[in-house]
Amino acid sequence: MKENIDKVKEVKRLIEKLGIDGEIIQHKLSGRRTEDAEKALKVPREYILKSLLFKSKDKYVAAIITGNKRVNVRKLEKISGLKKLRLATPEEIRNFTGFKIGGVPPFIFYKLCPTYVDKEVMEKEYVIGAAGTEFSGVKFSPKVFKKLGYIVEEIGEN
Repeated sequence: MKENIDKVKEVKRLIEKLGIDGEIIQHKLSGRRTEDAEKALKVPREYILKSLLFKSKDKYVAAIITGNKRVNVRKLEKISGLKKLRLATPEEIRNFTGFKIGGVPPFIFYKLCPTYVDKEVMEKEYVIGAAGTEFSGVKFSPKVFKKLGYIVEEIGEN
């Protein structure tokens, strides 16, 4: 429980440091999977973000996409220039970001690795990403991603 509180505090400090206007939302149900987050937040999955980490040999690339889509890995390989991308393992994710699956905030990739945001994300008035744990989210404007230097591309598919 203490680790969860610490992780949410870490995300609060990160959004303050980056100048992001975001609202932290705590919920009792796990939001580890998109379906769970949809129930916990009572928000359609089109507004819920998946922050995914991919790996190719020793290089990482992140992808941010809405919960109703999946990443087209071939497109991501083409635009990132990396070959044979695969999803990072839970251990790799935790080692690289400091967060567990279900709690990886979309802002954590800033300065860690190239990050691609699906075009559809940018069309939303607001989105909700994880805020350090599977029991917390952060609601914010996706315009933040451009400020962070994330690359907007069409990387999603239904």
